[in-house]
Amino acid sequence: MEMKEVRAAPPSDYQELQFNRDQHTVVTIGNPVEHPRDYVVWSICSLFQGNPLCFGLVALIFSIKARDMKVIGDLQRARGHSKWALRFNGAALIIFSLIILCFLIILSIRVIRLGPHFFRY
Repeated sequence: MEMKEVRAAPPSDYQELQFNRDQHTVVTIGNPVEHPRDYVVWSICSLFQGNPLCFGLVALIFSIKARDMKVIGDLQRARGHSKWALRFNGAALIIFSLIILCFLIILSIRVIRLGPHFFRY
């Protein structure tokens, strides 16, 4: 059996590009940073929709602070202000809902008590 020397064909341009890449390039794939919500619209609605115990105003202040911190880039403080704005908005909504519910209960009791005389002038 005879041994023959076989020579490979020279690499093509595509193979050169494929194998001669920069080996020091590092690609880091991470989760995008999620920006906290600022609840400004809800705070404005809380401010003008009853505003019990000035919770709407306090929520609006914290919402504006959260938006400012988000613009600056301090996401940790923005999250903190956002949480407080959410809490005050929730408290304002609950108190306002309870006030409306109490008003409707009192109104219905008066209508039932007075009967047809309630609607007379």
